[in-house]
Parts: sequence; structure tokens; C-alpha cells
Amino acid sequence: MNSLKYVLFALLVILATSCGEDSKRLKQEVKNTTNKVKNASKVANDGDKLMRNIQNLRKVTPVSKEQFESWISDTLIELPIISSMINFMPGLSSTGTTYRKQNKSVRVMVIDGAGEKGASGVGPYRMSSTMDYDEEHDWGYTKTKTINGIKLKESYRKSGDSYTLSMFYDNRFAVDIETHGVAYEEIERIINELNLEQLKSL
Repeated sequence: MNSLKYVLFALLVILATSCGEDSKRLKQEVKNTTNKVKNASKVANDGDKLMRNIQNLRKVTPVSKEQFESWISDTLIELPIISSMINFMPGLSSTGTTYRKQNKSVRVMVIDGAGEKGASGVGPYRMSSTMDYDEEHDWGYTKTKTINGIKLKESYRKSGDSYTLSMFYDNRFAVDIETHGVAYEEIERIINELNLEQLKSL
């Protein structure tokens, strides 16, 4: 935590003596570093809450292969399914599905945080869910968004015109959605058609 504060202070000093494009770049770096300091503090403050989540999920029965099969849709935003894997991660209840038509594709991955291994396996998503992102880079951005009442981390890469959405849904499921060639206006539709709500009742 202290080291991040020192980095932030150093950036502010450099910023004060910079101008033009360098100044603009450094302002963004200061903003990104400040965001990291705030997020580190939030994770530390939420430590007890995160630990309770781990303990609760260890007692839950993971989603079965048959239940995941019933949840997976044959199409998503009119893209047909081209591949699907269930329990592709050893010891973890999980599913990975790809939808594609020509240069337009959507990949969906879900990991169930239930059970002993699951509760640990979704750790990065659990921690990320407590953070707020607002970072801009030369390659794109990472921001916290709320879509249909669901808090998520949204990243955009200019190269490849790709969006990545990550979330810790219902404090249990690690969900990753990666798109290529998909217009931003269709992101909300993807969330709707996935029917994440149904995961709660599996």
C-alpha cells in the first residue's frame, strides 16, 4: 500500500514538470495508479466479507454436468453455437461455450464457486467484484459498469475490436464473456439472452 502511494507521489512530481502529450499520458497514469490504491484499500476493508463468502460457498453443492447442459443456449444474439465444453477445468464445475458466424463471435465461460475447490477457484473474480475500475490505456480501457443491474468489469481492446466482461454473479459464479466483431449496442442483449438468473436455480 505504501509503495503505491510513493509511486503516485512520484508521478505527481513528474506531472508538474511535464507538458503536452507527455502531460496527458502522465495524468492518465496518475488516475490509474490512484485507482489501484483505492482498490487495494477496499479489498483490505472487505477481507471479512470475502472470507465469509468462501466459507458459505464451501457448503454448497456445485452445478452438475446435466444442469449446465440444460442452461446452455443453442444460439446467442443469433450466432450459432460452434463448440461447448463442460467441466473443462479439473475439479471445478465449469462450462465454456463459443458462438460464431463469420467474423462475429462470443465466448462465454462460467465457473461455479460452490464446493471446496470452487470456492477457491473463483478467488480472482471475488476480489475483483469489490473493486471499481476506471482506467484508460493506449490499447483501450477497463471500467466498472452496471448492465441490467449486474456489476461487471468491462475491458475494450482497440486491436481486434474486442470486449471482455467479467463478473462474480450472485456472489458465486465467475463469468467471462469475450466478444469479437460485436457492436457495443449488443452487449446488453448478450447479458439478457444468457439468462444468468437461471444459474441461481440450477
